[in-house]
Amino acid sequence: MDHETLKERTLKQQEERKSTYEVKKLGNEVEIDRLTLEIVENFKDAFDVEKLAIRYTPLLAQYDYIVGDISADQLRLKGFYNNDKSVNNQDKIQSLQDYLYEYVNFGAPYFVLENVNPRVVGDTEHRLKSKNKNKRRKPNTHQKETRAKAATVKQKRKKTFVIKQK
Repeated sequence: MDHETLKERTLKQQEERKSTYEVKKLGNEVEIDRLTLEIVENFKDAFDVEKLAIRYTPLLAQYDYIVGDISADQLRLKGFYNNDKSVNNQDKIQSLQDYLYEYVNFGAPYFVLENVNPRVVGDTEHRLKSKNKNKRRKPNTHQKETRAKAATVKQKRKKTFVIKQK
């Protein structure tokens, strides 16, 4: 695929996304995908309604905070949780400053949106996946015995090679 075709497809996809997620800004409040977000910080006037509409994905609805930074005229979005949630520290809002120092270009414009009504996205699906993972990780005793027997049979079948010296 040549560069021009790729560029055309990207622009077409951006236009489709713009129409899919309509963003309304009223003062410091932003509405998108039935979410109410409040602009907590807007460093260097980074918040742009059109860019948010293009880059937004419904997976961001589960986060308590959404951080957007702009580099090379592209918006990148990352979600953070409240500090009281039981998630990794790097996913909590308390690590925002570390994220900005490590992953965002120095002095780049960014904004922070607080999600007033976060949704639980795919919670039951996540539980089913983790349940299945645990089943795969913990074989029952019968499986353990079968594997042990197979390993001893393999060891018995192995031929020992002796290097003869002349």
